[in-house]
Amino acid sequence: MRSLRSRLTFTHALVAFVGVIIVAVLVIAVLRVAFNQLTERRMQSEADAAADVVSVIYQRRQGWPGAAQALQRRLAQSGPNDLVRRRRMLVYDAQGTLIFDNGSTVLQRRQPQPRDGTASQIVVDNQTVGTVLIGGQLGDLTQAETDFLRMVRWSVVVGSALAVLIALIVGRVITSRVTRPLRSLQVAAQRLASGARHEPLAIPPDRELAELAVSFNTMATELDRQQQLRRQQVADIAHELRTPLSVLRLQLESIEDGIDQPTPATLRSLAEETSLLTRLVDDLRLLSLADAGQLSLAIEPLDPVAMGERVVGNVTPRARQQQIDLKLEALPGVAPVLADPQRLLQILGNLLENGLRYTPAGGTVTLRIGTVPADVCAQGAAPDGIAGWVSFEVADTGAGIPASELPQIFERFYRADKARTREGGGSGLGLAIVQRLVEIQGGRIWVSSAVGHGTTFHIAMPPAVPATRA
Repeated sequence: MRSLRSRLTFTHALVAFVGVIIVAVLVIAVLRVAFNQLTERRMQSEADAAADVVSVIYQRRQGWPGAAQALQRRLAQSGPNDLVRRRRMLVYDAQGTLIFDNGSTVLQRRQPQPRDGTASQIVVDNQTVGTVLIGGQLGDLTQAETDFLRMVRWSVVVGSALAVLIALIVGRVITSRVTRPLRSLQVAAQRLASGARHEPLAIPPDRELAELAVSFNTMATELDRQQQLRRQQVADIAHELRTPLSVLRLQLESIEDGIDQPTPATLRSLAEETSLLTRLVDDLRLLSLADAGQLSLAIEPLDPVAMGERVVGNVTPRARQQQIDLKLEALPGVAPVLADPQRLLQILGNLLENGLRYTPAGGTVTLRIGTVPADVCAQGAAPDGIAGWVSFEVADTGAGIPASELPQIFERFYRADKARTREGGGSGLGLAIVQRLVEIQGGRIWVSSAVGHGTTFHIAMPPAVPATRA
């Protein structure tokens, strides 16, 4: 009995069996008490009727002499259903002498006891001349009454057996209905484990099983999506590594064959390709460490404006080279921010470089530093619970990102513009790195964009809590 179906069926039948047994015992007990009460009332009526018969005989005989013989003849003349023959009847005179016993021919002198049966006084002319006792030592129940009780007991037993059998059948049907979705779930899990394509499970009518099926379908869909992303990621990594490696191999082969000479320009080109490979490997290692929770951080209170000035100063030469106006806008009195200085510079630097990459000459890239307003969160423009946090916004005047592509903008190796080359569009890891670095420091990041008007990346970091003075 290892299967859930067998256990549920057995449990259902066991509960029904115990319930039926309890009900059967109670029914028999209550029926027995009620039947005893009914029998006592009937015996009392019979005792009263027998006392009337004996009183008539007593009056006719003017006393007890000859009364026993008269009663015996009366008994012989009565039918099988007559009250004198249905039960044992004992007649005592006023002194307690046994006058008549239809179950024995031996006369005994014995005072009648209440436990012997049901007694009724024999009254003649308002005087008690004797006692009639119905029941005696032959038993309180007649054969018909005993047969009736036996029939009731067998009916209860047969009814209990039928109830248990019906409970088994109903339990089997119910457990089959309950376990059928579970078996479908098991088959789907085995198919999923074997790598086969997942077929969505049918939603059962039961709420709990329906929630389980919906959760499993959602999990399977997400696993399929993650598997596709991993495959795409492996393909993208192979592509990103193959391009600089191919350049390096061709240039080295040209030098070996004597086609090219190891001039400073050739060596510079080899160094650039090596730098690209090194940066890609470093980015992948950074993401893997962040995913595994092994990236070391040195969180401390920082001046957000000073960090902004520092990163803008680092990126300004490239902005001038591309003829792009780079600005820093900071609100006064911004609270210190809790962050790792190296990682915060890396976050802001990646976002500024991304803005410069997608902004044409003559455009503007702006770094704004301030506080997340409460009304912005209330309007749904920012995640809940970050009102009052330190905000960093990197806005550009580039072509913008379509709304359909915004949900995928932070995915690894994702490029909104598929036509861009690796040199022009980057490796597709910059925004993924930014998102992971922000999240592991307890911050939030989101993006807003309008096609033709530019893109803005929003970052909210928790403010530093001032130390309590002693």
